[in-house]
Amino acid sequence: MRLQPDEDALEFAAAVRDLLSQTCDAQALRAAWDSVGQGASGRDDGRVPGLWKRLADMGVAGLVVPEELGGAGLDLTGALPVFVEAGRAALPEPVVGTSVGAALLTQAGGAVAHEWLPRVAAGEAVLALADGHDALVVGGQWADLFLLGDNDGVRAVARDDVDVDSAPSIDPGLGLARVRVHAGAGAPVDNADGRRAFDWACVAVAGELVGLARAMLDRAVGYAKVREQFGKPIGSFQAVKHQLADVFVATSFAAPVVNRAAWSVAHDLPTRSRDASHAKYAAGRAAAQAARTALQVHAGIGYTYENDLHMWLKRTWSLASQWGTTDWHKDRIARELLGG
Repeated sequence: MRLQPDEDALEFAAAVRDLLSQTCDAQALRAAWDSVGQGASGRDDGRVPGLWKRLADMGVAGLVVPEELGGAGLDLTGALPVFVEAGRAALPEPVVGTSVGAALLTQAGGAVAHEWLPRVAAGEAVLALADGHDALVVGGQWADLFLLGDNDGVRAVARDDVDVDSAPSIDPGLGLARVRVHAGAGAPVDNADGRRAFDWACVAVAGELVGLARAMLDRAVGYAKVREQFGKPIGSFQAVKHQLADVFVATSFAAPVVNRAAWSVAHDLPTRSRDASHAKYAAGRAAAQAARTALQVHAGIGYTYENDLHMWLKRTWSLASQWGTTDWHKDRIARELLGG
């Protein structure tokens, strides 16, 4: 069994990383955050101008859209490295939400999928998911189609049939919004498997958290090399070395757990839900440890808005609560293992 993404997936992710290093560095990310509330409609709040189109041209928007509908046709194992790079860059674009929605529509098939998936692959439509018809939705400010789940299944609702109000967030790059659906609006998405979509989202976000942990570790190591105390770089002190090494170990252990979960979800294995929760738990713990350590290494300057670190910290804290907290997933793992 091969759990590591294949070479093609890794090479594609490397190309995405190169693009993001040029277009979504700390300066561009800060400008995107500072743009919130400046536009008339809010549709572009918190985003890097033109970046979504460039990502779509590369094939990122249509990662999991079937090839016959214009996409790359990847499963979760092939798409996962891109999510890691999205986390590494604290990307303020709806890559995960759109990919999870596309995966759900691909699995369900039907008229809604055939109408919307070609638009997704072309970068002309953004998808967002939510639980209920009056909910806070990540990416809701930017979405063109909402996939809303409740006890009756999943409904696809176009933007014209919802009221969208921007919601405050510590992370403006999430596009958080309150979405209220008009009475009777939308079309049912038959055969949609909401539980599998939930597991898909958990693993995708876990991939982002692994990328975030790596980025914060890199920043902490870089700062520890140049910040001096008592005439020496603080990275030469054993106490600092140990903390950074612990983050490296935690992240290194989390990454294969996430790879395993991606395989389980992609192949719909009986352990799918347990493995997805294990991924979210392990990656969430590693990212939280990376955030604490990076903040401590940077000391007082790490708390300030002027320091770039805060954008990665806030994305980590935001993702930690999305699609279930670490405590919730720990309980879910226990229930799966104990059969209760």
